[in-house]
Amino acid sequence: MTDSPLWLASVCDDALESPDGQPQTTSTGTHHPCLLEQQFEGARITAGETVPCYDCGGRLHEGRPISARACRYSDELTYTIAAVYCVGCAPTELTGTAHGRDDVILEADLGLAMAGQTHWTTLVDPTVVATA
Repeated sequence: MTDSPLWLASVCDDALESPDGQPQTTSTGTHHPCLLEQQFEGARITAGETVPCYDCGGRLHEGRPISARACRYSDELTYTIAAVYCVGCAPTELTGTAHGRDDVILEADLGLAMAGQTHWTTLVDPTVVATA
C-alpha cells in the first residue's frame, strides 16, 4: 500500500466537517477515550466507496467492521489515519510507536458519505481499543 494523499486522511481539531459541511469542534489535548471517539466519528478515510485492508489488500466497503490506526505528532493538530485493517488483519495492540507521537487503534464500521457525484468512506461509531 502506498501513502498517497487519497489514502491518508487527517482529522483536524478546528476544521472537521460533517457530511452537511458544518464544522465540528474537537479537542486533542487528552487521551480520554470518549473524546477521541467523538473526534473520529465521521472522519473521512478516502475518496471512493471502498478501502483496501492495509495488510491483505481485501476491499472493505460500507457497513463492514474495520480497525484503523491513527497517529499525531506532538507538534501537530491533526491525527492521520495511517492504516485501515479488515477484522482478520486487525492489530490488537500498538507496536512501533515513536517518542513524541500519539498512536490510537480504533474499531469502527465503514460508512459512505456523498455530496453530489462525490463519494468518500468515513468512520462510523469508532471505539478506542488502544492508545500510546
